[in-house]
Amino acid sequence: MCMLMLLCMYMSSLTRRTQLLLDDDLHRRLREIAAQRGISIGALIREAINEKLSHIHDSRAMAIDELLAAEPMPVEDWPAMKRELIEDMYTDTFD
Repeated sequence: MCMLMLLCMYMSSLTRRTQLLLDDDLHRRLREIAAQRGISIGALIREAINEKLSHIHDSRAMAIDELLAAEPMPVEDWPAMKRELIEDMYTDTFD
């Protein structure tokens, strides 16, 4: 498949438009980086957003994995602990 065909397929999948207001310095920096890499500013911004979102997902997934891998906490008297948790749920925290 030729590069132009791939680009057309990719561009046709972009269906949402978002407007950003940037200060002159940030726009200049984005323009320079995009030019160095031979891509548009829009493509550069999309890459940055995807990278940021993947890091957020990765950090949440790691936190969940750590919680699931943790050793179980010993509970000596489950009925008493359950009662205490329920009482705490209904206690006014603004006292």
